[in-house]
Amino acid sequence: MYIDAMTLANVADEWRKLLVGARIDTIIQPTEHAVALQCYAPGAEGEGGRNRWIYLSAHPQLARAHLTALKPQRIASEPPAFVMLLRKHLEGARIESIEQPRWERVLEIVAGYRRSPDSEERVRFRLIIEAMGRLSNIIFCDERGMILGSLKRVGSDVNRYREVAAGLPYVPPPPQQRTLAGQQLPRLEPTSVTAAQLSICAADETVRDEQSPAKKRRRAPEEPKLWQLLSHHVLGCSPLLAREAVFRATENAETPVAQADQSVWEELAWNVCDLTSAYDTHRWHPQLVERLMTADEQQQSFAAAGEDRYLPLAFASYVLEQYAALPDARVRESPSINVLLDEYFARSEWRDAVDTLRAPLRKILQNNIDRCRRKADLLQKEMDNSAEAARYRLFGELLLAYQQEVEQGPTSVELENYFEQTPSGEAQKVTVPLDPRFDAVGNSNRYFNKYHKLRRALELVPAQIEQNDTELATLEQFMADLKLAENAAEVAHVKTEVQAAGYIRGKALVDKKALKAAKKGKGGKAAKGKPTAPGGGVPLHFQSREGFTLLVGKNSRQNEEVTFRQATSNDMWLHARGVAGAHVIIKAAGREIPRSTIDQAASLAAYYSEARGSTSAPVDYTLQRHVRHMKGGGPGMVIYEREHTIYIEPDKALTLLKG
Repeated sequence: MYIDAMTLANVADEWRKLLVGARIDTIIQPTEHAVALQCYAPGAEGEGGRNRWIYLSAHPQLARAHLTALKPQRIASEPPAFVMLLRKHLEGARIESIEQPRWERVLEIVAGYRRSPDSEERVRFRLIIEAMGRLSNIIFCDERGMILGSLKRVGSDVNRYREVAAGLPYVPPPPQQRTLAGQQLPRLEPTSVTAAQLSICAADETVRDEQSPAKKRRRAPEEPKLWQLLSHHVLGCSPLLAREAVFRATENAETPVAQADQSVWEELAWNVCDLTSAYDTHRWHPQLVERLMTADEQQQSFAAAGEDRYLPLAFASYVLEQYAALPDARVRESPSINVLLDEYFARSEWRDAVDTLRAPLRKILQNNIDRCRRKADLLQKEMDNSAEAARYRLFGELLLAYQQEVEQGPTSVELENYFEQTPSGEAQKVTVPLDPRFDAVGNSNRYFNKYHKLRRALELVPAQIEQNDTELATLEQFMADLKLAENAAEVAHVKTEVQAAGYIRGKALVDKKALKAAKKGKGGKAAKGKPTAPGGGVPLHFQSREGFTLLVGKNSRQNEEVTFRQATSNDMWLHARGVAGAHVIIKAAGREIPRSTIDQAASLAAYYSEARGSTSAPVDYTLQRHVRHMKGGGPGMVIYEREHTIYIEPDKALTLLKG
């Protein structure tokens, strides 16, 4: 979803109240598409001032402008040239005004400072954000309108209407137009649109649709919708706003144009005017609509409970009625559109960025997991061949025993199996297939050769099964680590482990010596050295209500760290039973660990595992001295004994996570 003119008007209103007079102190570039400005805004009389961050993004899908609560992280230690330009002219300047061309997705920050302490003359600059999809840009101009620099340079080969480059005059985006009766006309003013105007537009749309050449249509044209008509003919009427107006007029956001009569046109025109009236009256009602994740989405992303289970769906500066009947949806209201935009885009951008990084790694891991599972099925079938080997041996022995009675030439022979008897005491009859080219001894030798070949293979199968099971467990742990990764750095840690394990072609990203599993000292004591996990990041630390330190490893390297480096023999070790997930350690520090602390630690083990999302999950716990490395396993792969099992609700971990 993109930010529209109505939303930007709401943002501009809030900025005028909060930012006019604010001093620009710091400018950074959080991403390749964004610029962030830290401003110090003086407070009202008797109140202290406060710092605020302005976030401007020209992302092709997530372009926007809003205030953000948290300081954005810098993209690099060396600031790009555009940021250096902004710092040169804007740091220390004060914001004088916030402007928005009527019904345009453009916002302009005018900032300046005195030319000298003794002069009243001011130097002004304009920082313009154009939030227009793939054409989005951030442009910096002087007060004469000459472009000093831009986030994206736009040449004539890209945009014939206007160029965006330093030294050229700034040209605003082309005015919004519509086609009516074959002519290009300005779009309709939404706050005063009439039923007659909409009806005329609909008639023209119908005529143009009927006259379009059939051979240009690869398929039958879809019936035009009312919301599409509004978006095409009315200024600032985004698809969301258009659907809302149609829903309020007809109780169906997808109502076709063909179903509209005079009463519908009148109702539709009234709703468009009503919805857009806030542009001039400044009576805003900011809302954010979220939907509950599906079970598949929760499983894929490891989302479990609380806010994590909801995906932002839409935002607006007016009441959204079209989502009222949507199952598993909820509406959140706020007095500030900036707060909702900050949350919506932070979560959307974060999810998109992390999912983009996860996707290729997830594919590699899933392909190898599928391979191991297929191999496990094949190995199990080979184990099932043990009965076949016994049958070959029986045939060979019977043919030798009855060789005088077996002639060369037949394709089978029926012999008495003296190894087994019927309930009446008689020997059972067995039909033995024969190769007519050989006599009894020759056929017997063939069966014994098959028997010995299968026996040799079966002797290797158990070891192959164990090796395959270990590899599968390692891959499933990598997959769990990937799902638990919450940012780019944690995804990179998982990629390092996967590449070091040989599942990604190319040179290993880390030194092989650094990837060797950390060994435990004698008596279960931690090995000497700094308690840091090579390449795995820092494990999570929590404090139980009773004052015990809880350590959580969110990936295999951190699991290795907390279990065999930071834990001692009398500490408590926990892990979700039967699934991949985090190792959790309760630091005993010479004290007896109460059940309430075990419950808290168990909830963390369940939350940071594949059991997240379930209502109840089994968690095993035992002393650290009863945990040891799995033979042939990678970092964090363990076996344990003398465990106890409790059932816990993973959601209970949220109380610890929140504070």
